[in-house]
Amino acid sequence: MGHERDSWLGRVRMAALPPLDSLYVFTVAARHLSFTAAAAELHRTQSAVSHRIKALEAEVGVQLFTRTARGLKLTPAGEVLARRVGRAITEMGRAIAELGETSATRTLRVTMLPSVASRWLMPRLPRFCELHRHVQVQVIADSRILDLRSEGIDLAIRFGRGRYRDHVATLLMHDWVLPVCSSQLLAPRDPITSIDALLELPLLHDSSTEGDGSLSDWRSWLDQLGRPELRCESGQHLSHAGLSIEAAVVGLGVALARVSLVTDHLTQGTLISPLPLTTATAFAYYLVAPPEVAELPKTVLFSRWLHAEAEETVRLATHIAHPTPSFTLTNS
Repeated sequence: MGHERDSWLGRVRMAALPPLDSLYVFTVAARHLSFTAAAAELHRTQSAVSHRIKALEAEVGVQLFTRTARGLKLTPAGEVLARRVGRAITEMGRAIAELGETSATRTLRVTMLPSVASRWLMPRLPRFCELHRHVQVQVIADSRILDLRSEGIDLAIRFGRGRYRDHVATLLMHDWVLPVCSSQLLAPRDPITSIDALLELPLLHDSSTEGDGSLSDWRSWLDQLGRPELRCESGQHLSHAGLSIEAAVVGLGVALARVSLVTDHLTQGTLISPLPLTTATAFAYYLVAPPEVAELPKTVLFSRWLHAEAEETVRLATHIAHPTPSFTLTNS
């Protein structure tokens, strides 16, 4: 079977190459194993994608897809073509992207959640700009998961599980959550020494984490600490982590915050942890890039700098996340 595939591919090499657009449509359809999904990505109709694949099959003289009860499946010849053409298109994309790397000023577009942009990247970004003035960083803060290729974005910082199909993903850092508030909120009160006492304070909720599987919300925190019977629904609900942290800074209540986003506040004293019980999040931060730009000098340079900054954040976060306990899990 392998010899037949190789001999078929050899005949195609000797023949005139099909149109590049047809090959690109084929690789997208092969990646999704769905003409409908390919059409959505390519902004074409399903019928147009189907006709283009049929024309390609007629031109190369080989069937590339078969239909099964579960949907589309690549034939052996289709698997070979998808693998090799996919590599070729990636190399072409990388070569075209590198053409712009000869300019004195290089622009790198990076996207992330608004909370990560404002509470983690922006306080650190001036250090990168001072070290590498020839790279211009454009920060795109968006709560949506943007399509990097269609939006022309080079790099993303994602908070998730690390599964990003058809992209290069590298772990940036893990994270934890812990309660934080302003010192003024605690001034008229006795020291907080138990979870029960903590929950008597006004709570601030990051609504975006509730039910997202990241284990970054109050209910997940209590469950992980073995107190699932306690109620934590009361308090103000805010749309994202940045707002709940700022609400804590101005004294509106206690936020359950990711340590990475409040390390600066905690070291500067603008926030304190009334009960430094920390639990790990199920998500971590990943750097995600399309393969064709992942190895460009500007992307590699910025990624290495991000990893260095993340290492320092984790060092501080580990110290914060593992304090000497002076509290109890229940009221005494």
